Amino acid sequence: MYNKWNILVFPGGNEVGLEIYKSLVYCKEITLFSASSAVSNHSPYVYSRHFVIKDIQDPEWLNDINEIITKYNIDFIFPGHVFIIDKIIEQRQNIKCRILLPDNETVKIIRSKTLTLKLLENIINTPKIYNTPKDVEHYPVFVKPDNWYGQQNTLVIKDEQSLLNVINDTEIKYIIQEYLPGEEYTIDCLSDKSGNLLFCSGRKRNRIRMGTSMNCTLVDEKLNSYFIETAKHILKNLKIYGVWFFQMKKDISGTLKLLEIETRVAGTMALNRVRGINFPLLTIFIHNNLDIQVLLNNYNVVIDRALQNRYLLDLQYNEVYIDLDHTIITKDGKINTQIIAFLYQCINKKIKITLISKSLALDKMQFLRDHKISEIFDRIIWLKEHESKANFITNTDSLFIDDSFSQRREVAIKHNIPTFDPSMIESLIDEKY
Repeated sequence: MYNKWNILVFPGGNEVGLEIYKSLVYCKEITLFSASSAVSNHSPYVYSRHFVIKDIQDPEWLNDINEIITKYNIDFIFPGHVFIIDKIIEQRQNIKCRILLPDNETVKIIRSKTLTLKLLENIINTPKIYNTPKDVEHYPVFVKPDNWYGQQNTLVIKDEQSLLNVINDTEIKYIIQEYLPGEEYTIDCLSDKSGNLLFCSGRKRNRIRMGTSMNCTLVDEKLNSYFIETAKHILKNLKIYGVWFFQMKKDISGTLKLLEIETRVAGTMALNRVRGINFPLLTIFIHNNLDIQVLLNNYNVVIDRALQNRYLLDLQYNEVYIDLDHTIITKDGKINTQIIAFLYQCINKKIKITLISKSLALDKMQFLRDHKISEIFDRIIWLKEHESKANFITNTDSLFIDDSFSQRREVAIKHNIPTFDPSMIESLIDEKY
């Protein structure tokens, strides 16, 4: 028998929340829940148990979150945003479940870049910090908020007047530090409650968009050894356990210096997840004082990220009529794997699948068997070339999939049901669990 935990990802719809989802959705130990405020976000497209609560600036957010915790027996909250982390540690004693974070004092230090860099400045390489504009020795300098994240409100300042304008014209608490123009790295880490470093792997941030790594490559063994030693120095001074990461960047002479530390999942930790390190699941194990081991696949990986479309359709149907040639089977004789995924989704949802085809194969059933798809269909209708598929559709609570525009048009006119070509199938994929 294995342990089971109800995990509330908060928020579930940002890049961090989606990486937690991808890490945990198929784990037998986990039932996932999601919460966010009423702003538009991606949570409803992937979480089947998603809840809208008041914004964290509203004092009632705590009551909302505790209602979810109580009603659904939530064991842990997995925070997925730094501002959520700030509110959670502020109200930690009033939240009715455990939080997947280190202790509050550690988190408070890490949430302040100033406190973090001051703590570690004589232990590892850190950028020079200037307390006031008058202390700046040379320009450009790099200016960033003390407790924000990513590249939000970060600026490269080239002269004193511009620096004064920024510092004096905002309520944001900025830190002024030396400008680091070189290569940037994120180092994904996992450690236990005894301060042991269980995993550490650096990745080079080759392309960055809005602070998120869009393309990353693993670093070589020599550089990673340096990152491992740096991580161990950090752990000697900060009681971090579970998932965390730190970032370093090279100065003008090529020396790596610390940018920041975060005690949360990073979206591009997917690079190491696909090598075998499930950071969210292992973090849950660590918080439950379970002994863990890591198993890493020894191959090189490059990750490149881009936007992905998901859809919510106001569409009800209990049967799918689908074509074979140039639909399930592509023009080059391969299986359209996206369509196959959709058909198995229909099987999961008990939706009937009817193959309706004018295939010219001599042995049509053998053709299906050769492509390992003969058992998918509830029924099969073989037609002659001159026959219209519209004449064989008997269920109007259905949809029709075919690459042929003329066939789709006939079906739409005669039965007034939705019709899809292969390029539209992505809108039918339902990833909610």
